[in-house]
Amino acid sequence: VSFSIVLFSFFQIISIDVTKVVENVPDALASFIPPVLLSSLTITNVTLINLKIWKQEQAVVLFGPVASASNNMEELSESILQGFTCTSARSLPLQKIKQLVKACRPRTDRNKVALKESQLICMYNYVKDDLTLSFTDMPSDMLLYYSYSKVPKTKCRSYFIALGAADFSIPSSLLKIPSSLFKSAQDCLGITGTTLNKDQVGNSDPLILENLKNCGDLSDAQVTAIQTLLFSGNTPYGNRLTWNQKTLDQLGILPLYLKRDFWAAFSSTTKTAFLKSFVPFLRSPGSINTNTPTQYLCLTGNITEATIADPSFPFDNIAAITDKVVDTSFQTIILNKLNQLFPTGLPDSVVQLLGSTSFMATVDDISKWDITTIDTLSSLMSPNKGNWTSEQQWIMKYLSVEGNTLGTAELNAIGSNLCSLDVSVLNTITADNLGRAKPMNISSCSIEQKSALYSIANSSFSSQRNDPTTFYQLISLYLGNTHFFTYSQVYVSIDCISFCWNTHTHTGEFTPAIRHGSAGQ
Repeated sequence: VSFSIVLFSFFQIISIDVTKVVENVPDALASFIPPVLLSSLTITNVTLINLKIWKQEQAVVLFGPVASASNNMEELSESILQGFTCTSARSLPLQKIKQLVKACRPRTDRNKVALKESQLICMYNYVKDDLTLSFTDMPSDMLLYYSYSKVPKTKCRSYFIALGAADFSIPSSLLKIPSSLFKSAQDCLGITGTTLNKDQVGNSDPLILENLKNCGDLSDAQVTAIQTLLFSGNTPYGNRLTWNQKTLDQLGILPLYLKRDFWAAFSSTTKTAFLKSFVPFLRSPGSINTNTPTQYLCLTGNITEATIADPSFPFDNIAAITDKVVDTSFQTIILNKLNQLFPTGLPDSVVQLLGSTSFMATVDDISKWDITTIDTLSSLMSPNKGNWTSEQQWIMKYLSVEGNTLGTAELNAIGSNLCSLDVSVLNTITADNLGRAKPMNISSCSIEQKSALYSIANSSFSSQRNDPTTFYQLISLYLGNTHFFTYSQVYVSIDCISFCWNTHTHTGEFTPAIRHGSAGQ
């Protein structure tokens, strides 16, 4: 049984006294506590909460009580600060809110605070008129929403220096923020060219390597210049004779582009250890450009069609094979070979090891496979294995087994793939199971699916209704257009930005008066 499933089951059993759970659970395992349990937690020890590692959906529930109980915003961890919302902030003094915004600024002694667009816009609205704050006192991502017209010409350079650490993938494409800021930066910094050639890379400060990590793609000439710069030894990575796995880790995405003479500086053991963590990252959705030259990652020779067809190919070590092969045509061959080895269908133990090879499965394949355990279902639904279109078949195959239901463990495994199921199947989810499951992204669900899930969630969190803020935080993911304005009347500062992006295709349902009123919340 997978580690995460065991942990979630464990917390269901011991959740009678959540205070004891939080006190006794190891800091790194706190992220497995369901958010609904944290909603009843009384904050008496800020340090205890602050030391633990929380997920964003947990931090949203904890943020308000922790911020209220804390006297020093600077000491709050990035794990807690990522829970900042307008809903929680509205109950805090303005000065404390500004201190919280400042606490989210980039700091050398801690990781970046991960914030979403709705959080950043909310922060900006609280500090936009505060002239005592410098650009370095603010979260770099928040500066993306800063009104550039308010930046004095004499301070534009310091603005763009601070903005340099921002994640430009955060703003909605509808806002067209990156293109607008790029034009402003050209004007402020006197930039006339928009390309970076080999000589410019080579003649730049070695710190340019840190900026190049953010590029979506690199030309061959740029790659050559990067290698030359690294081989010079005049970079933070030092002489090539001292390079090790830590060097590869610190170089971020750059090793993916670098050539054989770069990789020759590392032992096979080092390269293998690095790739065990690097390859799963590459397979995660949106991690790299599809044209990225992944052939440089091959260490001992390519696996060819002839290799796979060879009877001696080691199909007794399926996991090792599926981890190494990413070409879809080869994956199809591997799947066909496995079907020959298991003519009546693949057992659970084999299905769990398929990895991305499972993407090649047909409806007929699925009908013959065993998907009877939660571990098998979880392995197929792994978010690190890419996007695919057979979610419904996998889930329904699992549910066809007597005794299998959409319990809390199943919901945690399925996640956003829940939107692939019919409404009749969603209606079988109990309020208790949904309430104790991890929050999931249902933005791709239809209106009918969202309505069904909302009805269940409304019962799941009914015991929190006496606290409108907490109730809204827990149920917000399940709100649709019909229910949104009901909650806007319960003196809760609705996260309208997030709501509007998730339901922008349905805004025609609202009258101009309603749209204007909700935008002003």
